[in-house]
Amino acid sequence: MPRKSGRKRTWRFVALLVVFAGLLLLVVGRLTYLQVIAGPAYARMAFEQRNREMDIPPRRGSIYDREGEPLAVSMEARDIYAVPTSIKDPEGAASAIAGILGGTAEEYLLKLKKDSPFVYIARKVDLERAAALESLALEGIGFQDSSRRVYPSNELACQVLGFVGVDDGGLDGIEKYYDELLAGTPGKLIAEKGSRGIPIPGGVSVQEDAVNGENIVLTIDKDIQYQAHVELQKAVEKWKAQAGSVLIMDPDTGAILAMASTPSFDPNNFSKADPQSFRNRPIVDTYEPGSTIKSLTAAAVIEEKLFTSASMFDLPPTLKIGGRTIHESHPRGRVQWSLTDIVTNSSNVGAVKLGIALGEDRLYAYFAKFGLTEKTGVDFPGEATGWLPPPSQWSASSIGNIPFGQGVSVTPLQLARALAAIANGGELVTPHFLDSLPDSPEKSVVWPKETALSSKTASDMRTVLEAVVYEGTGAAAGVNGYTVAGKTGTAQKARTDGVAGYEAGKYIASFSGFVPADDPAVLIIVTLDEPSNSIFGGTVAAPTFSTLAAYCMEHLKIPPSPKKPVSSEATVAPSVPATGGSQSDTE
Repeated sequence: MPRKSGRKRTWRFVALLVVFAGLLLLVVGRLTYLQVIAGPAYARMAFEQRNREMDIPPRRGSIYDREGEPLAVSMEARDIYAVPTSIKDPEGAASAIAGILGGTAEEYLLKLKKDSPFVYIARKVDLERAAALESLALEGIGFQDSSRRVYPSNELACQVLGFVGVDDGGLDGIEKYYDELLAGTPGKLIAEKGSRGIPIPGGVSVQEDAVNGENIVLTIDKDIQYQAHVELQKAVEKWKAQAGSVLIMDPDTGAILAMASTPSFDPNNFSKADPQSFRNRPIVDTYEPGSTIKSLTAAAVIEEKLFTSASMFDLPPTLKIGGRTIHESHPRGRVQWSLTDIVTNSSNVGAVKLGIALGEDRLYAYFAKFGLTEKTGVDFPGEATGWLPPPSQWSASSIGNIPFGQGVSVTPLQLARALAAIANGGELVTPHFLDSLPDSPEKSVVWPKETALSSKTASDMRTVLEAVVYEGTGAAAGVNGYTVAGKTGTAQKARTDGVAGYEAGKYIASFSGFVPADDPAVLIIVTLDEPSNSIFGGTVAAPTFSTLAAYCMEHLKIPPSPKKPVSSEATVAPSVPATGGSQSDTE
């Protein structure tokens, strides 16, 4: 008996030992799983429960004009947030917030009662108001350093600069195009939270510093931009136009000194503006340029050595092409005019004769060489492309309207680029806004050029366009003490309802030119959309050109021209268009 009892006890001991060993193995296995296999995941969960990873916003780079004047800067601000679960008196907190930040208590109360561990109360709050709210020490309300974009000159160059969103990302204009440079790279910090979700003082550690954005310098001249803005507004109001634009460019380099459009807006409060006012019209709007194109047609025939500026033409009162009758803007009899006279008097019939001499293929090829079939390459988002169909798509009457600017559309910037080739001696430049990168001087900014026509043809055409101002339709564009070259334009607006033809009584009046004529420093294009009382570019747009050109000469310290002064005998187009006729251009 005792021996059996001993065996039984031994068996029980062994069994108990096995059970304990099994339990120990289970515990070790579980610990191994928790610490080795699932450990990183649980550690991450614990870290996230105890901490909150936050971005350190970088300071967005500033935008300056060519003289170093600030156009867009970032100022210190605070983001205000809430931890709704930590707020015991949401009604009282909402009322206090509204009293300092503005708005209604109800809108803040909706945020404070959200079922969320984190909610923004307000973004980009100025330091003074943020400090006033922070002094109340409201439980559950937190503050984070931030910055807000400020445009010191309000509406000035608004369509050029564009604006940024609440997260400082560029949404339009230069702010969008150069966003990668301006934005910088956010940093990271870890904020240890208390039981109520609010960061613990001293529990914040930086893991990665933010890299601020680069500053950029534009070709815009703030003073010239201001004058362009003011004079354009005056012209739009005087002629009761629907809209308008001004473009001022250095024809030698393509540097854009000013670009203004109206209506305009304040980028500091862009959310309250009409989106139509965001349009940078010289770049995104196309129109039929009308008579301005005659200067390109004339340049092409001179370049091809078909005619010279003095070549004479027998011009009938009208011309029938492809079943369509081409009229002049003002009835006349048969005349003997030189090529210069054709451009000076803005003759539609004469321009068509030049186009016929070139032929469809060569006319198209030269317009393409002037950049009318491609984008300019300007550093700006959303550039539009004009329309010029290839000869294979021309109708029998196309050669009877394209030479004087009908049946072809361009942007004002495309036109400026083409005319710059005449002004600068034959080079097709790349219009641009970026001047330099002061934070990266090792990065060179190069803008490509290509040859459009010979320097001799360009020189001849400058003389022809100078005659437009002193002897023809552009008299009002003259500037005392300086020679001016340019071309008037008065074009009907094409219908936009899908029906072929033109809007009755609706015109775009323009003047495009450069000064001094013999050595151009600036090229200016003024356009007025649907002016009233008068429609002619020589009457409506040329005076604004003259005022801006005179200002530029003084501001840029350009010495007076050694040539003839403004002629008082130049003819000015009448203020009432001739009725009838099938041409789109009336000047």
